[in-house]
Amino acid sequence: MDIKLIVSDLDGTLLNSKKLVSGTSIEIMEEAAEKDVDVSIATGRMHTCAAFFGRIINSRVPVISCNGGMIRTADTNELVYEKYIDDAVAEEILAFLFENGVYCSWYIGVENFVPYFSWKMFPDYTTVKTLDFIETGKNYKKYAHKVTQFILRDNKKLQADILKRMDAKFGRYVSFQQNTGYTIDITPQNTNKATGLKLLAEYLHLRREEIMVLGDGDNDLPMFAYAGTSVAMANAKEQVKKRATFVTADCDSDGVSDAIRKVLNI
Repeated sequence: MDIKLIVSDLDGTLLNSKKLVSGTSIEIMEEAAEKDVDVSIATGRMHTCAAFFGRIINSRVPVISCNGGMIRTADTNELVYEKYIDDAVAEEILAFLFENGVYCSWYIGVENFVPYFSWKMFPDYTTVKTLDFIETGKNYKKYAHKVTQFILRDNKKLQADILKRMDAKFGRYVSFQQNTGYTIDITPQNTNKATGLKLLAEYLHLRREEIMVLGDGDNDLPMFAYAGTSVAMANAKEQVKKRATFVTADCDSDGVSDAIRKVLNI
């Protein structure tokens, strides 16, 4: 069955080590569009980032952000789908993090929140020209409604036991994804890139066999299991490579464009 939608992860996949989309990747995605193949993004980052890079690759379809918790258009931010953490739980999570001195960011709709902003906590985001944050200080309670995702962050390393403590306290209500040691993503229960991809496929009236996905991390595995064709980067974790249909070049060697050329014969 022909591929009709290509969905790429951002960090370590579509973005190279400089956190940029290569000109080659942009060109090959334009060629895909000429063949009536749509391109999109599925990322753990906030919608602001997904939309920014979605516009760079001229995505004509909505983009997936917050590990599947949000789907919006890249050009107008029109809402397709959102899933929220329970308000009471979100407020308790913020109280816990503030009390324990754990820095975090969180997302409500298209707005991004932090206790205070520091580029030290967002070293991989300097290439996003539209990035903006609302600083809450300790007045976080009024910003705990309809939260789609929390990100725990540290510029050195997160507290060693923070995940264990949070799982014991909140594991019944939320899921923990993409634990890098410097960041931990917290999403609503039963939310991942596959649930987002399935909803996007239904929105576009596509079958899973008509979808190709690319990624490199643990949080990409659910969408690998869902899509008809899955491509792992050469820089991906070994367990990701094992679950892929095939492995392409690394993110600094235009692996995304190589994979698209291979599948679409362009």
